Amino acid sequence: MSSLTLPFKTTDLNQLSRDVVSNNNNKSNDSIADERSPTTYHDDEEEADKYLNIWKNLWSKRDTAWHLDSFHPILLRYQDKLLEGRSTDNPARVLLPLCGKSNDLKFFYQEGHHVLGVECADEAIYDFFNLNGLNKETSKVPATKSGKIAKLHSTPDRKLNIMQKNFLTLDSKLVNGTIDCVWDRGAFGTITEEEQNLYIQTIRRLLAPNFKYLLLVLEFDQSKSCDPVPMPQPEHKVRSYFGSFCHIEKLESRVPNHVNLYQRHMGNPMDVRETVYFMTPKK
Repeated sequence: MSSLTLPFKTTDLNQLSRDVVSNNNNKSNDSIADERSPTTYHDDEEEADKYLNIWKNLWSKRDTAWHLDSFHPILLRYQDKLLEGRSTDNPARVLLPLCGKSNDLKFFYQEGHHVLGVECADEAIYDFFNLNGLNKETSKVPATKSGKIAKLHSTPDRKLNIMQKNFLTLDSKLVNGTIDCVWDRGAFGTITEEEQNLYIQTIRRLLAPNFKYLLLVLEFDQSKSCDPVPMPQPEHKVRSYFGSFCHIEKLESRVPNHVNLYQRHMGNPMDVRETVYFMTPKK
C-alpha cells in the first residue's frame, strides 16, 4: 500500500483514519474527555471554536474585503529569506495558518514546496480550488489529541493541502514537529489574547527544529476602526508571545500600497501599517 506525498509525515491516511474512528467508537464519551488536559482547552472544540463564528459568517456572506487577489508583496520580497536552502529537490513543508483562500498557497505550490493551509470555512476552501482551477480530493485525518477527525482537501499529487478545522486545536501526529516554514499573513492579529495563547501552543507543537517563520501583523489606532478584527499588534506584544522560543528580527513597518483593502474592511480611511518579523529558533 503506497504512501501519500504530504507536507508532513507520510502515512496511509485512509487506514489511519479507520483506526482512529474504530478506537474512538470503542471508548465512552467520558473516557475520551478524560484524555484532555485539565489546565487548557486546546482539545475542547466547543470552547475553542467560539471565535470561528465571526469568520464563518463573513465567509458565508463573502464579506472578505481584506482578501488580496495577487501574491502578497511581503512574501515576494522576503521569499528568499524564508525559503533559504530550499528548492524543488529539497522542498520545504510550509504552513499557512487561518489561510482563507489566499493565493499564497498557490505560490508555494508552484515553487515546488509541500503546502498545508488550515482553514475553518467551507466557502474559503471551495473558492480557492475553484478560482485557481485546481482539482480537489478530500480525505479524513485525525486532527486533535483526542482523535477528532478533520477533512483534508488536497490536489491529486497531495502537495497542496488545506485542512478544514480550527487551527487553535490542531494536534496531530501527522503534522506535529514537521513544519519547516510558516507564512502568517495576519492570522495572529485576528484573534483575541486568549486565542493567541492557544495559537502559540499549537504552533510550538507543529514546528520542526530548524524552522523559519515570516509573521505579518498590523499596527493602527484601534479606536478608529469600525470592525472588531483585525487587532493591532505592537512590537512588545509580538516579542512577549514569540520571544521565549524565537529569535526575532524586525524587517520592516510601512503603509502598504493595498492599504485601501484594510480601510474598506475597517470602515475608516486611517493609516494601517504592515509590520513584518522574521523568526528562527532561539538558541
